[in-house]
Amino acid sequence: MYKDFDEIAVRARELGPKRVAILFPDDAAVMRATAEGMREGLISPVLIGEKAHIEAVAKEAHLPIEDVEVNDQSDPQGAANLCLDMVIRGEVSFVVKGNILTTYLYRALIRATRQLAPDQTPCTLCFHQAPGINKIFVITDPGVNILPDLTTKKQILANAIQVLRSLGCDTPRIMALAAMHLDGKPSIVADHADRLKSMADKGRFGKCTMETGTTLLEFFDGNREKAETFPDLFLVPNIEAGNILVKTIDHLIGGIRQCVTVGAGLIALTPSRSDGYKARTRNLALGLVLAESSRRR
Repeated sequence: MYKDFDEIAVRARELGPKRVAILFPDDAAVMRATAEGMREGLISPVLIGEKAHIEAVAKEAHLPIEDVEVNDQSDPQGAANLCLDMVIRGEVSFVVKGNILTTYLYRALIRATRQLAPDQTPCTLCFHQAPGINKIFVITDPGVNILPDLTTKKQILANAIQVLRSLGCDTPRIMALAAMHLDGKPSIVADHADRLKSMADKGRFGKCTMETGTTLLEFFDGNREKAETFPDLFLVPNIEAGNILVKTIDHLIGGIRQCVTVGAGLIALTPSRSDGYKARTRNLALGLVLAESSRRR
C-alpha cells in the first residue's frame, strides 16, 4: 500500500499517459488540471460536454485545445452515461468529474454496475493522508449510499477491500464505525458492525482484520495515534457521518484527500467542487494507478 500521494504520483508518471474522459470540463480549475495532466504525461483527454462552453473556458484560461478531442454533449445524464460506456468498451481508462453535479455520474455508475455485476453496489472511497499517520487510509461510503442496510454495507466493504488489495494492501485492517444510543442501548449500526466483524472473522471478505472497536477513540492514547494499529479502511454507518468525518479531516486536521467512486471495476474520479487544479491533478495520478492495478487484478 502506498504511504503517501507523492509515491502515487511517481508511479502514475511511469504508467501514463492514459486516455481518459473528462466530463463537462467547462470550469477553469478542471481545464487547468487537464492541461497540467497532459504536460506531466499523465493523460490523453477526451473532453465531453457542450463544445461552445468548453472552448470559451479554454480560451479564457489561455489553454490551447485545438489538438484535443471534444465530444459535443449538452445533456448531463446522457454525457455521464456515455463516459461510463466508453470505459466499458475500453476506449478510456476512467472518467473524471468536471463541472457537473455528482448525482449524474453516480446514476451512470449505478446503471453500469447493475448491467455488469448486479451483486455489487458502487461506493465512494475517500483516500486520506493526514499529519501523524504514516500511511494513506480510506473512508467509505460518504457519497453514493445514503443509509445502507447490512447487505449494502457488506457489498460496500467487499468493493473497498478489493480496491485496497489491488493497491498492495493484502490484509487490510478495517473498522466499522458505529455508536450506541445515548441511553447505552445497542443501536442498529452497532449491530451491523458486530455482524460484519463476524463475517470477516469467518473469512467472508478474504484475508483482513476487523477491529472490535467501533469508534475512533479506540486508536487514541492522549493525543498520540497508535499508528501500528490504525485502520486502513473505515466503513461509515451513513452518508452524513461519512461527510462529517471527511470534512473534519480536510478542514480541522489539515489532511489531503482524493475521492474516487468505483463499481464493477469501473473508476470515476469524483473530486469536490471546491478542489483546485492542484488537487485535481493529484486526483488524476490516483486514477491512473487505480486503473492500472484494477486492470492487472
